[in-house]
Amino acid sequence: MHQSWDIKSNRPFDRRHLNIFKKWWIDIDKINFLIVLGIIIFGLMMTASSSPAIAKRIDVEKFFFLKKQLIFAAISLCLLVSISFLDQQKIKVMSVVGLVSVIFLLVLVLFFGSEAKGAKRWIAIAGFTLQPSEFAKAFFVIANAYIFQRFNRDEWWRKYGISFSLYLIIISLLLLQPDFGMTLTFTALWLVQIFAYGLPLFIIVGIGVAIVIGGVGAYLVFPHVEDRINKFLDADGKNYQVERSLDAFVNGSFLGKGPGNGVVKKFIPDAHTDFIFAVVGEEYGILACAIIIAIFAYLIARIVKRALEEEDSFIYLALCGLMMQFSMQVIVNIGVSLRLMPTKGMTLPFISYGGSSMMSTAICFGLILAFTKRKYHRDVDYGNLRVM
Repeated sequence: MHQSWDIKSNRPFDRRHLNIFKKWWIDIDKINFLIVLGIIIFGLMMTASSSPAIAKRIDVEKFFFLKKQLIFAAISLCLLVSISFLDQQKIKVMSVVGLVSVIFLLVLVLFFGSEAKGAKRWIAIAGFTLQPSEFAKAFFVIANAYIFQRFNRDEWWRKYGISFSLYLIIISLLLLQPDFGMTLTFTALWLVQIFAYGLPLFIIVGIGVAIVIGGVGAYLVFPHVEDRINKFLDADGKNYQVERSLDAFVNGSFLGKGPGNGVVKKFIPDAHTDFIFAVVGEEYGILACAIIIAIFAYLIARIVKRALEEEDSFIYLALCGLMMQFSMQVIVNIGVSLRLMPTKGMTLPFISYGGSSMMSTAICFGLILAFTKRKYHRDVDYGNLRVM
């Protein structure tokens, strides 16, 4: 049995005398937290640089978007830190309540949502416009992990059946909006978790067939899906925003044109959201883009490493799903900007402008920080302190 010692006093270091914030700081993954904090600050800088051109276009005050993003960032940081304090049981309760609330909002969206480009995905609540599907992702991941933990010893059809039913409810509401891109996102989250849990071979084959049929069906049924895929596959196909995005990387070259000196952002309608990476490329250069990709890759690798070390099945499955949620946003946003993927409205985590996106990502990363805390306060008997 080992004890932790205070070197200065040469006495055992008793954490019972620390306040809640000091305990949190000792337990938290400081590297991950500080990286995210740095990304948020950089995101605010990019909003300040990219949004004035958009503000001018829609005839609002020059820093209209930056002011809103500062509010979103403050709320998101509070959310992230608050959630990281929670223990496993409180996270389960929060996620179940959150998921039920979000499903209710997804139903309301179908009747009272704001329509844009032929789809209803947003709803106004207390003066704020929210996209409920963004908040559903993290809650769905936690709820699904809990289902597999709760019904671990039950017959395969029961646990997979309950999990699939929850997934089916979510994607049905999404397809009614319609939002095929978000449907694919939830499909990826669900698949990652059930593959991580372990699947019988016949279920794997069945899922593979269903994905192929679903993809073909979406291409045939949804005109916007057909249009996006055709433009992506056609070498001569033109997508205005993607073409301007590529121009931005060419203009920026290796070292960029300098902060605020980009010009392509004036011609990209979504320069501050879906194509923020192109603005980074033009103003800071390919080198800065490579550094950002490396930082995200390092962050994701740390989450994967922690998940693989986890012995608790609930935390393992939750981290797998949350890691997939975070990774998909990074990969899809950057992939679209570089014309490596069909266009999909997905933001770059903590960098792109957007309240729903930033707050939902903050919930996601707050949960990751909660699950990756050092286990001093979960496993230690304070009568017999020991280093874990």
